[in-house]
Amino acid sequence: MRSLSFYYDTSLTFSEPIKEHGFLLRCVPLDLPEQRITEFTLTIVPMDRGGRYGTDAFGNRTYKGRIPAPHMSFRYTVRGRAVRDDSAKQREDTVLPGYKYPSRLTEPTDEMKDFLASLPLSGTALAKALAISMAVHEHFTYTPGATGVSTTAGEAFHQAKGVCQDYAHVFLSLCRLSGIPARYVSGLPVGDGVSHAWAEIWDDGYWYGVDPTRHVPVDEGYLKLSMGRDFIDCPIESGLFSGYTDQQQKVYMKVCQEQ
Repeated sequence: MRSLSFYYDTSLTFSEPIKEHGFLLRCVPLDLPEQRITEFTLTIVPMDRGGRYGTDAFGNRTYKGRIPAPHMSFRYTVRGRAVRDDSAKQREDTVLPGYKYPSRLTEPTDEMKDFLASLPLSGTALAKALAISMAVHEHFTYTPGATGVSTTAGEAFHQAKGVCQDYAHVFLSLCRLSGIPARYVSGLPVGDGVSHAWAEIWDDGYWYGVDPTRHVPVDEGYLKLSMGRDFIDCPIESGLFSGYTDQQQKVYMKVCQEQ
């Protein structure tokens, strides 16, 4: 069991004023048996009008808001404390069908199918997933800027370059192709920097986290913000606004273990 404090901050600046800004956030960590959120505050500047919390189809905690007045910046900050205890995980006897099959960003290519066929996989679903994680980790070179949020697993695999989102998408694609249900996870690991992405696989009723970017099993130093079939299902922030503008984004997160 680990007690963690977390801080996540995103700021957007616009070259021209925007208005009628509607947004949906998934920036508050999930409250689960193995991840108890003991306190949190969410601050949004400018203040939104009529904002409300909700839950999406994948069980993620959401916050939906609207800013009608013109503004040239947008910032949201969440901070709080959590207790992570993987011994409190609960068994799930059924899995959403979407976690078993390819999604928009995880459709396997023939190149990926040949790659999977070359791997000596055996044992439990978790053992196979860890072997896939090692293969993906060794195949890729971590290269910021080489891909974007709409890059598919096949595109990233072919160029063998990308960031955590790409590692996760390729890993998900290969696991599902192997008959292992798997889901995309966005969140915050212990440390500081930017948000991270990894995956969870289902084995005999339990979900196990695997981080192919680092090739490590996910432990109690990871906080889950959202999950889905791939990135499209669970971006931390999405929205629409009225106006013609360029925008710049800055993201910073910090998660610390408390004594």
